[in-house]
Amino acid sequence: MKNSHLVSRKKNLSRASALALAAAIMLVPANLLPVLYTQNAGKIRTDTIFSGIVGLCQEGWWVLGVIVFIASILIPLLKLLGLAWLLIVAQRGPDGRARPLTRLYVVLNIIGRWSMLDVFLVTFLSGVVQFGLFAKAEPRIGIAAFAAAVVLTVMATEAFDPHVLWEHPAGASSPSSAK
Repeated sequence: MKNSHLVSRKKNLSRASALALAAAIMLVPANLLPVLYTQNAGKIRTDTIFSGIVGLCQEGWWVLGVIVFIASILIPLLKLLGLAWLLIVAQRGPDGRARPLTRLYVVLNIIGRWSMLDVFLVTFLSGVVQFGLFAKAEPRIGIAAFAAAVVLTVMATEAFDPHVLWEHPAGASSPSSAK
């Protein structure tokens, strides 16, 4: 019975790895393609995530720029790196660090959804700016790639089973059985 749980959890590792890889791939177009088009008083801008952060800082909205940087660049990158670390350790087998790694998993699971802040910000700006007579804002394809990357990281985290960090592979002796 125990072996069937281990096989099932190994399948989850494969699923989590595939989803994490897909998320990493989607972060490339999310960061290279435009996420927002704005037109205001004759000025036209098309921004990527990074150019939007720079624009916010140049306009004096540096606090919002820092928030967008953390939510849109730093958190997704750190989440993928943390998830990759968990997946590597899980593939190698338990190494005595199960407790801190499980805490890392819990943190990754909690913070992952905050990356959607950028998507909500673009949606909010698109809706609010439409009320101005001479202003226009439209989301661009980069925001769809970013949303896909966030959803894929959430799915990868959900697919990862932290119990694999605690289990010994079939045939391995546990520390308590070795005397």
